[in-house]
Amino acid sequence: MVYKLIEVIGISNKDFTDAAKNAVEVAKKTIEEIRWVEVMSFGMVVKENEVVEYQAKTKIAFEVKRE
Repeated sequence: MVYKLIEVIGISNKDFTDAAKNAVEVAKKTIEEIRWVEVMSFGMVVKENEVVEYQAKTKIAFEVKRE
């Protein structure tokens, strides 16, 4: 087997868990055979001293199809 690894940043206005789930939900629309996901880091966007966005930087690995 051969795997490809990509980085995807999930975003949510709810929390970090939701941001990480969003990364996978969006990626699976165009990627088949996702094998594992690793959350690399978290970040937030702050405006006027309030958190307005949660971000989860992920690495997503999926199987490369061979003919």
